Amino acid sequence: MRLEDLGEFPLIARLTAGLESRADVALGVGDDAAALDLGVGHLLLATCDAQVEGIHFLPSIATPEEIGHKALAVNLSDIAAMGGEPLWALVSLLAPPALDVATLDGVYAGMRALARRFNVALVGGNVSSTPGPLTLDITLLGRVTRERMLTRAGAHPGDRLLVTGRLGAAVTALLALTATPAQTSLPAEALAEARGAMVTPQPRVREGMALAATGVVSAMLDISDGLAGDLGHLCERSNVGAIVELATLPVDASTRALARALGRDASRIALTSGDEYELLFTVRPDGVAEAVEAVRAVGGMATVIGEMTEPGQGLRVREPDGALLPLDPRGWDHLRDGSPG
Repeated sequence: MRLEDLGEFPLIARLTAGLESRADVALGVGDDAAALDLGVGHLLLATCDAQVEGIHFLPSIATPEEIGHKALAVNLSDIAAMGGEPLWALVSLLAPPALDVATLDGVYAGMRALARRFNVALVGGNVSSTPGPLTLDITLLGRVTRERMLTRAGAHPGDRLLVTGRLGAAVTALLALTATPAQTSLPAEALAEARGAMVTPQPRVREGMALAATGVVSAMLDISDGLAGDLGHLCERSNVGAIVELATLPVDASTRALARALGRDASRIALTSGDEYELLFTVRPDGVAEAVEAVRAVGGMATVIGEMTEPGQGLRVREPDGALLPLDPRGWDHLRDGSPG
């Protein structure tokens, strides 16, 4: 059996089944980050994520600075999804010997600039030669107080489903910029805005910490593999179902204009596309206003997009005409999906 036959998440389950643990592992495999108990007031959060040329970034589209930004941003997003504070990063660099050093200067400039924004220290790493492609593998450590840590496992039927920010821009930009033949009639301002969402995603660290502090959030994760796919992970861990209201998905006007020019439905893209790095979270019904205000207070936005249901009802989407249809929870799969993202 080949990896592409198995798929990413079954492979993870296969490789991690039966792994030995320790008493100080508060949370292991299966969430956005591991939580390790060092016997103090905080839990240590640990995550790692790799960015591979041709899969996660395209040098023909992204500048070196943008590549470095995204490599750190996707890890910051994992810590944000736990309600944590990011602290220290280690960078493992796999680089072809013929690569121009100026490219790596730019990559590290992008990483350092984002690290400064969130007071993260780059404390070490490793350099290795490779015939290609260029790969950046970052390990990020953070912390969260025990009582504030959020996981994928706390949602209940009746909880409201919310998401930060806006959806769909990153993949819409990818569709536009890789279209063959190139489309020259696309709205330039909308394309520039969508491209920014793709190459420099903004990790919702402050929003995650603010939400954790409210005490009204029951479960949370970040959207890296697509809203539908990641919602499926949350539902599986929490043993709940969900209804997503398609008409309420937050898609801005520029993304809709760009999708329309491409002959695509922006709401459908928002429902299924990965590379968003927004926070998807559930809130008890009486806490929605508090959660939305907490996000607004740190400069963000949050939108109610659905409700959690009994597990036997599965995942469903309500169409704008009121029809309630099954929602395929399949998201981005690194071993099956070949498009860059």
